[in-house]
Amino acid sequence: MSPEPPTTSLPPPRATCVLVVDDDDATRMLVSRWLAKGGITLFEARSGEEALKIAEERGDEFDAVVLDVMMPGLDGFEVCRRLHDLPMTASTPVLLLTAHANDDKQVVLGVEAGAIDHLAKPFSGPVLVAKVKAICARSQRERQLRSKLEFAERHATVDGLTGLFNRRHFDKRLREEMAHAKRHQRPFTVLMIDLDHFKAVNDTFGHAEGDKVLRHVAAAMPKVLREDDMAFRYGGEEFALILRSTTAESAMSVAERLRQLLKSAPIELGAGGSAPENKVVTYSGGLASADQTNDFDGEAILVRADAALYTAKRTGRDRTVVASDADALAGPVSKR
Repeated sequence: MSPEPPTTSLPPPRATCVLVVDDDDATRMLVSRWLAKGGITLFEARSGEEALKIAEERGDEFDAVVLDVMMPGLDGFEVCRRLHDLPMTASTPVLLLTAHANDDKQVVLGVEAGAIDHLAKPFSGPVLVAKVKAICARSQRERQLRSKLEFAERHATVDGLTGLFNRRHFDKRLREEMAHAKRHQRPFTVLMIDLDHFKAVNDTFGHAEGDKVLRHVAAAMPKVLREDDMAFRYGGEEFALILRSTTAESAMSVAERLRQLLKSAPIELGAGGSAPENKVVTYSGGLASADQTNDFDGEAILVRADAALYTAKRTGRDRTVVASDADALAGPVSKR
């Protein structure tokens, strides 16, 4: 379906937070005391099982794990492996506390389990704080980098005005949908939508109110779509839907549900001194399918859907037309 409306900024940095895991109360309290002195917020766990439970529930809140190796039940190596199998802590760095930090076998086991560093018991408090702070700083930088990459990727595929996917993402998804239809021999349908008399809205009420209409239509689309369907702002006042595993007949039902939804919710226009007016937004639609009748070939599906859209405009607007061979022969008309 459509993405959530894009945010305008990255999330703010948060306080440094660490999970301390040790079955020995005295050691755990000593570690926590030193880290708290360093300004670090703490979670504590008395066993590997408790640590994993915290990680499953709140693993996105801490930047590192300080983990004892020798514990009853799950030892530190196994806890480390399982932490890296959990989605929220897969990249969270782990510092192992061990009485055998200089034992090559212990070091190898820790590295193989995914630990980023070791610290010998008994430990130096200042060294512990320095190591943990360095690990947390690295973890936070990596998290910020991932956030920036996700932010950039999101804004590269989402239309900033409507929150729908944009034309660039439509082109990509259409190629993927064509391959999926061919591979699985299952139909898909493209519905092209053009708002009726949209130029008149801009001319009468101004472009800000025109943008309001576009957002109004975009907000209605997810209400008639399934999880596998996708909505796009194709450009200007044009939208597109890609409906997976959907015949032309079923797609027509989607188009009509959207039409009725918009008719049941008029939008008030009239900013900038114009007289307020409740306006029902209508659209002309053209739909085309890749199915068994064309061997699930989607190569010309946009041409066919656009031809059907022109036919809808020509024959009175406020309707959806299914593509046919005759549609392709029809000459263009204004979409306004």
